[in-house]
Amino acid sequence: MIDATTYCFGNCRFTPARQSLLCGDIPIRLGSRAMDLLHALVRQPGQVVKKSELFEAAWPNLFVDESNLKVNIAALRRALQTSGVDVPCIATVPGRGYRFVAPLTVLGPREATLPASIKEIDGALPPSKPLVGRADALAAIVEALQQTRLLTVVGPAGVGKTSIAIAAARAIANGEDQAVCFVDLAAIEKGQFVALAVSRALGIVGNPIDDVEGLVDALRGRNQLLVLDNCEHVLAAVAGIADQLNHALHGLNIIATSREPLRCRFETVHRLPPLQCPPADAILDAGSAMAFSAIELLVRRAEAHGYRLEDADVPALASLGRRLDGIALAIELAAPQLKESGPAGLLQMLERDFEALASRGDGMSRHKTLTATLRWSYRLLSESEARLLRHFSVFGGTFALDDAIDAFGYLADEQDVTAWLEALAAKSMVSVNYTGRRRRYRLLDSTRAFANERLVAQGEQQAAMIAYGRFILALFERAEEEWTWRPREDWMALYGGWSADLRRMIDWAYRVEGQAELAVRLTVAALPFWVEFSTMAESGSRVEKALSALDDLSGDHLLLRMKLVAAHGWNLCYRYPFGDELEATWMRGFELALKAGSVEHCLRTKIGLANVQSAMGFHQRALETIGDLRRFMASVDDYSAAPNADRQLFTCEFYLGNIKSGHAGLERLAREHATFGNRGQTSRFQIDRFVNFRNHLSLSTWVVGQHRRALEVAEEALNAALTLDHDLSCAHSLALAATPIALLCGRVDLAQERATMLIERLKSRQIDTWPPFARFHQAAIDAARGEREAVERLRNAVGVIRECNFLVHLPLRYVMLAHAALSHDQVELARQSIDEGVNYCRERGDRWCDAEFLHLRGLVCWRDGDTVSAMRRLQDAIDLGRKSGALGFALRAATSRVQLATEIGDPAQPLAQLKDISDRCDSSGSTDIAAAHVALTRAHARTA
Repeated sequence: MIDATTYCFGNCRFTPARQSLLCGDIPIRLGSRAMDLLHALVRQPGQVVKKSELFEAAWPNLFVDESNLKVNIAALRRALQTSGVDVPCIATVPGRGYRFVAPLTVLGPREATLPASIKEIDGALPPSKPLVGRADALAAIVEALQQTRLLTVVGPAGVGKTSIAIAAARAIANGEDQAVCFVDLAAIEKGQFVALAVSRALGIVGNPIDDVEGLVDALRGRNQLLVLDNCEHVLAAVAGIADQLNHALHGLNIIATSREPLRCRFETVHRLPPLQCPPADAILDAGSAMAFSAIELLVRRAEAHGYRLEDADVPALASLGRRLDGIALAIELAAPQLKESGPAGLLQMLERDFEALASRGDGMSRHKTLTATLRWSYRLLSESEARLLRHFSVFGGTFALDDAIDAFGYLADEQDVTAWLEALAAKSMVSVNYTGRRRRYRLLDSTRAFANERLVAQGEQQAAMIAYGRFILALFERAEEEWTWRPREDWMALYGGWSADLRRMIDWAYRVEGQAELAVRLTVAALPFWVEFSTMAESGSRVEKALSALDDLSGDHLLLRMKLVAAHGWNLCYRYPFGDELEATWMRGFELALKAGSVEHCLRTKIGLANVQSAMGFHQRALETIGDLRRFMASVDDYSAAPNADRQLFTCEFYLGNIKSGHAGLERLAREHATFGNRGQTSRFQIDRFVNFRNHLSLSTWVVGQHRRALEVAEEALNAALTLDHDLSCAHSLALAATPIALLCGRVDLAQERATMLIERLKSRQIDTWPPFARFHQAAIDAARGEREAVERLRNAVGVIRECNFLVHLPLRYVMLAHAALSHDQVELARQSIDEGVNYCRERGDRWCDAEFLHLRGLVCWRDGDTVSAMRRLQDAIDLGRKSGALGFALRAATSRVQLATEIGDPAQPLAQLKDISDRCDSSGSTDIAAAHVALTRAHARTA
C-alpha cells in the first residue's frame, strides 16, 4: 500500500510517495533531490535538520560537495516563492542546517476522514449560567474587541475563561449582529486537526486538505466572530491559523482562551484574575460578605441546592473562598456540597485535599474535578518546567525570581530557572503580581497541593525541603544581620511574609532524622523576628525546644547556645512567676557571651539582668549590675547600650527615693532621644528605646507635680508604639504609663480607653506579664466609677501581682488600693493596704511613695476621728514630698490638710502652704489640681 501521507502548508499539498507538490491545483516542478530535501524537512517541522541528515536523505551513500545542498535548497525556495507561497517556509540555521518554519498540517491515509471528535463539533455557542463578579472584565473584553480583531483570554485552570468568552461572544453577537462560531479544541489531540475542526464548526464542505486557504475563501466577506476555546495544548497550530486569518480577513474577530498567549501579531491579551476573596482579617456579616465575588458565586450556586446564607457561616465561607483561591470552577464544584457538609465541614475536607471537588453533573472528563484540570495543564509542561513547578510547591506564599534561584538554583543555571519560571507564569501555572513594583509569584493553593503530591510521588520531597530549609536559613540569617541597620518598616516588609515558611521548615526539620541542627539554626536566626513581631509565646516554646535539641547535637555550638540562652532570658520576662531561674539565666547568658567574645550579647544580657532585678524590687542589686555593665563598656570601648543603662540607673534612683535626680536624668535622656523615627533594632532590648524612656519619664513627671506634662509624655510614647505597631512596646506603654497616668490624673474615661486597648492587644499576643496589670487597671476604673465590689477585685489583683513577683510600681498599686478603699468607706482594708505597702517599701528600699503613704495614714487618722494625728501626718507627708521632689504627693497631702483644717475651723495656716505647692505644679491636667483649687476657694471663703 502506498503511503498517502500529505503535508499541507500555505496553499500547497506535498505527497512525498507520489513525488507530488501542488500549489492550488497547479503542480510545482522540482528535481528529485529537492523533493527528498523537502520531505526530510517536513518530517521534522520546526526542528533543526542537520546538514548530515539532509545529505543522507538526498544523496545516500554518496559524497558530494556542500554547495550541492545550498543549490537545491535555493531552488526549492525559488519554486515555492514563484508558485505564490507567501509565507516563509525554510529557514537557515547557520553552521547547523535548515528548519521548516511554515504552519503545517499532516494528513495520513486514515486521517482523510474526519475523526469522531471533529464530527461532534457543530459551532453552536454553548449555554451558560449568568456570570457573577465579571461585569468589569466582560465590559473590558467587549470594548477591547472594538479595537482589536484577535483577543486571547488568559488565566489559570478553572478561572472561568470559557464562561467569559461565551458571554462576550453572546454580547457582541447581540449588539453587532455578528455571526458566532464556537470551537472547543479540548478534544482535538493534534495540532494538524485544528483547521479541520474550525472548518467543521463553520459548516464548510469541501476538500479538508485546503485548510487555511479554504477557511480564508469561505470566510471572505463574512461578519464573523470565531471563538477558539482551550487552545493551550495546540498552541502553535492555533497561533499559525489565527495569525493568517487575522491578516487576510478584516471582517473576522477571534476570541481565544488559553493558559498562555498565542503570541500572534496584533494579539491583545486579557488576563482573567480569580474572583475576589475577603482578606483574612476582614470582619464581615452576610451582607458585606456578598460584596466579594467569590463568596457571591459560592452562595448563589449553593442556593440552587437548598443552602441559605447565615451570618454565623460567614467566617468559614470567607476561608473557603480563600482556600479555593477565587477559582470559579473550584467554587462551582464546591457549591453543591455546601448544604450537606456545612461551610466549616467542607472547609475541613478541603484543608486535607481537593479531591472532594468532584463534579456531580455532566461535563468533559477533564473538568469533572479540579485535579483533572490541573492534570491537563501539567501534562502540557516540559519535564524541566514540571520539575520546577513541583519544587515550587514548597513555597508557602509569594516569592521573587531571586528567591526561586536561591532556593532551587541547584536544578539548573540561572538562565534556565528564569526561563522555566517565566514559562510557568505564561502558562498560568504560577500567578504573577506586583508588590512595590517588584514582580512576585505564587502558586494557587490547589496548584500547590497538586504539585506537592507529584513532588512526593517523584521521590523529590526530602531534597527539595532540605534545599528550601537552607534557603530559609540564609534568608533569616541575612535578616538578623540587617536588623542592626535596616529601618524597621523595610525590615518587616522584607521578612515578615516568610513567617509561615519559617515555622513549617522548623517543624519539618525536627521531624526528619538528621535535620535537628537545621531546626536549631533556623530558630536562632529567627530570634529577632519573633521579638519584632512580639510573638513571645512562640519564641519561648521554640527556644526551649532548640536548647534541648542542642544538648543532643555533637560539637560545642557556643554561638548558638549563647543566643538561645539570651533569648530564653527575655522570654522568661514574659512568664510568671519571676524568680531565681530568671536571674540565673541572664547570668549564664553573660558568661556564654563573654566566652564567645560577643560584646553585643554581653550588653544585652547585662541590661536584661538589671531590668529583671529592678522589676522584682531589687533596685540596689540592679544598680550594682549597671555598675558592672558600665565597667564592661569602658573595657571594650562600646557605649551603644549606655542610654539603656542610664535609663535603668535613673529609674532605680527614682524608686529608691532620689526623686529629683532620678527624674532629672530621665528628662535628660528624653531630650537626647527626642526624635521618633522608624529605626532599626526597635527590639534590641525588647522595648523601643524612644517609647521605653518616655514610659518611665511619664510617671516621674506626675510624681514631681507636672500632671499635664505627664499625660503628654505618656501619649507621646503610646503614639510612637502604635506607629511602630510593636505589640511589646504598645503593651509596655499602656500598662506602665498611659493607663495609670490617666487614672492618677482622674481621667477615668481616658483610662478606660487605654485599658480596653491593652486588653485588645493582649488578645492577639500571649504575653503573661500584662494581664494582671490589665485586671488591676479595670478594677481601679470601676472603683472610681462608684462600684463598691471593684475594691475587692482591686485587692485580688494586687495579690496576684505579688504572687507573680513582677513588682514594678507595686507601692503605687497599694496606694491606689488604699484610696479606692477609703472612697468606699472600707477603712480597715485601707489600713491593711497601707501597712502591706509600707512594709514592702522598707524591705526593698522602694521609697518613692513614702510621702503618699504618710498622706494615707493621715486620712485614716482623720476617719478615726484623731484630727491631731491626722494633721501631723499630713504635714509630715507635705514636708517629705517637698524635700524629695514628690510635689504631686505633696499637693495631695496639702489639699487634704486644708480640707481637714477647714472642717475643724482653722484653715488659715495650711492655706499658704497649699497655694505655694499648687503654684509649683501644673495649673491644669488632673483632678488633684482641681481639688486643690476647690480647697483653696473654700478656705478663702471661710476666712473671709
